[in-house]
Amino acid sequence: MTSDELLSMEVLGEGDVFTLRQHTRAVAGAVGLEQQDQVRLATALSEVGREVLTQAGGARIAFTIDGSLRVRVRGYGPINPAAPGFAAAARLVDALTREGEDVILSKGLPPGRYTGQWLRDLRAHLAGLARTSPLDELRAQNQDLMAALEDVQAQRDELEETNRGVMALYTQLSEELERTNQGVVALYAELEDKSARLREASEAKTRFLANVSHELRAPASSILGLARMLLDLGEPLDDDKRHQAELIRESGRDLLNLVNELLDLAKAESGRLEPEVVDVSLRSLLRRLRETLRPMAREGVALVVEDPDDVEILQTDEVMLTHVLRNLLTNGLKFTERGEVRVSAHADGDHVVLRVADTGIGIPADELERIFEEFHQVRGPMQTSVAGTGLGLPYARSLVAILGGEMSVRSVVGEGTVFEVRLPRLDRIHLGRVVIADDDPAFRTMMRGLLHGVADEIEDAADGYAALDAVRRVHPDLLLLDLRMPGVTGEEVIGELRADPETAAIPVIVVSSADTGGIDGVALDKSRLTRGELLRAVGEIGKRDA
Repeated sequence: MTSDELLSMEVLGEGDVFTLRQHTRAVAGAVGLEQQDQVRLATALSEVGREVLTQAGGARIAFTIDGSLRVRVRGYGPINPAAPGFAAAARLVDALTREGEDVILSKGLPPGRYTGQWLRDLRAHLAGLARTSPLDELRAQNQDLMAALEDVQAQRDELEETNRGVMALYTQLSEELERTNQGVVALYAELEDKSARLREASEAKTRFLANVSHELRAPASSILGLARMLLDLGEPLDDDKRHQAELIRESGRDLLNLVNELLDLAKAESGRLEPEVVDVSLRSLLRRLRETLRPMAREGVALVVEDPDDVEILQTDEVMLTHVLRNLLTNGLKFTERGEVRVSAHADGDHVVLRVADTGIGIPADELERIFEEFHQVRGPMQTSVAGTGLGLPYARSLVAILGGEMSVRSVVGEGTVFEVRLPRLDRIHLGRVVIADDDPAFRTMMRGLLHGVADEIEDAADGYAALDAVRRVHPDLLLLDLRMPGVTGEEVIGELRADPETAAIPVIVVSSADTGGIDGVALDKSRLTRGELLRAVGEIGKRDA
């Protein structure tokens, strides 16, 4: 035994294997390994001992400490570390390596101070180990086995207890999930109910505005007529009475304007306004607006109209477009004290962009969206001196949506405001045949209105079966499809169309209030659908098919 070895021995027969196991446990226990690691290391060396007896007729085995417990196996003949005994041992130790002709098994040690004196004392203790008989070793192995079985049983009991806890937790979570699902279903039903109530309230508000506007229009017109008769046809009035009569006429005119705006807004919200699409000369329209509104400009404010050189004709409703631009220009002239109000138009792909820019007082950033709310007016010293109802911009935006476009605004306080209106060039959006599949006849009628001037032929389908029949019969350029329909659902309609080579390529736009998250394609929200959104979707499909 060399000076750095703790213990060494020869394995020359089966009895030496039992002794090797006993000595390995003694060494492992002395260096502080836990009982399970002692058993693992002893078992590993037993496998190695039997393997070297078979391969090499025996071996010298030495234990040393070098940062870890190292066991050097030097066979008395060639040994193969890939043999089954070494392979089994490798699974029970931290490392099994080869150094020259030797095989080294390594096992990590617990933290401790392995000083020279400690090692000398350990070496002296191990030197006094006696050889063990096979029967004694068998008893020791049985004791190890019993201890291992007890440990396994304890772990099994602990695992069963853990499983019971997991099952109880799983049951609790399942019950909570079920209650949550019930709550979600109830909440969804409540939200649908509230949505229906909101739609009813919106419709009631629209009917109220329309009825009240009709009722107020007659007396307001009468007030204006009487004031005009008093001023123009009656007896001459002195200055005070004439001033009072002028005030009556101005108030009556403001009241009638408010009533008209309320009535127009009610019509727009109810969907009763349908665009009458004609060829509109933008150059002529902008020039007429310049001549009409130029007298409104303050001194030092120029009304500038740029000629639209790259787009002459726009297919749209001339009356609606005129109203939108007049509203934007009027607002610009009201709130611009110096500089200019400029209107221009230019082509942008499949759209025309009309821009109204002023150098006026501007709009605060937190008010940019609120200016489109009904009756909302930005507060400020200049606004209080300018008459207005807060209905012009909401109505203008509604008209733009009806025309299939969108309105945006950007502004810097003290520098000015820019409104942009993007309208589709309907001459570039054309559909031959369209099938509208929806079980709501009122919604199908509304969809027909949104496609006015775009589609040549429109066919209705009240359910999924009728939709499939219509598509296979007429092969439309577009199918507008609801998901919730009796008989065959919208998802099933799409599946059958895509599975048929003759209908697989027909474009489909899903228009539904149901969840469209799993739909592969274009989907629009039925409750917030506008002409602009629909035409943009049609345009996107056209680009993909091109």
